[in-house]
Amino acid sequence: MNARALDPIAEGTPIVVGAIDDNMAYPLLVWAWSLSQSTTLSPLFVIGHLEDSLSVHHQHMLGECLTALNVRHHFISLSHDARFISQGHISPTTFTKFMLADMVTLPHVWIDVDTVASHGWDDLFDVVRNLPEPLSLVVAKRGKGQSEARGGPSSLAFNAGVLGWPGSARKPWSERLSDLPLVETQEQALFNELYAHSVHTVSESFNTLTYRIDSLEGSPPPKILHYAGAHKPWHLPRRFRKLCVEYQCPWSLWFAAEEELLEALAQKNVTADLATPRRHALGTGGWSLRSDHRGRLLLTVLRILGPLGWVVVFVAQALRTPVPRGTHPLHYGARKTKGKKP
Repeated sequence: MNARALDPIAEGTPIVVGAIDDNMAYPLLVWAWSLSQSTTLSPLFVIGHLEDSLSVHHQHMLGECLTALNVRHHFISLSHDARFISQGHISPTTFTKFMLADMVTLPHVWIDVDTVASHGWDDLFDVVRNLPEPLSLVVAKRGKGQSEARGGPSSLAFNAGVLGWPGSARKPWSERLSDLPLVETQEQALFNELYAHSVHTVSESFNTLTYRIDSLEGSPPPKILHYAGAHKPWHLPRRFRKLCVEYQCPWSLWFAAEEELLEALAQKNVTADLATPRRHALGTGGWSLRSDHRGRLLLTVLRILGPLGWVVVFVAQALRTPVPRGTHPLHYGARKTKGKKP
């Protein structure tokens, strides 16, 4: 597998690794901003992408913005592999975490880009540096999910959205990927098969899956909030965001980080075009009629209808019962249990 060589990195540098494609170009800015603003460290962000999956325009835009924000970063292009497949809303880019773990041999933390961070996330660096042998990976605890009974992703020992890599050798993965039967989440299954018996677990707060939280009101935010699933905060048209903010659902944390990011870029007179990638992000991810894509389908309808989407919102809220709990921006149960904000 060919890849552009990674520049030498000084020992002891706090390293955060992630990967994107064009669909995740805009969300990456919020990711990097929230991580860099919630730590006293100065992490180096190593950002991978498969060849031809991140346009030169997006690379320039991201480089200009991250440099203006004083976020240290390094983009690295990785070769395609036919075994890196799309599965639902999950793109082939997710498999690059295997390649990047092999390339970045110093201790580092992998964090999926569909996350937002709060103070305390950087405690992971100390855990990784002090990981005793023979343990080979740091992961967050996870609770039992609704899909466990049907053998879905939540039946796996851990979610691979946040990974702490020590400086020890990685487990061989390429040959096993070739032999692995096709399952619902190929990359997650392979990580669990290789590492489930050699992991050190930290608090779920370091990789809190948002479908496990209804509201953040009255509770400290998780250290890393992971927007797992097909529908993401950036898929919600801005006109409907106030419903999420009022309810203080997990998406409100991403919206707050985005507003801070845009304000910081405006203060630095960044000239990069952000409106175009932001509009592009609205329509990314695709959709299907699967039950776990109902939320994504709703957001697509709201985007297409524009202001008329308020009719869908008001009707769905009135119906209450048929609306899945936590559906954005409907928040079934909000009117019943929380009442309207004064």
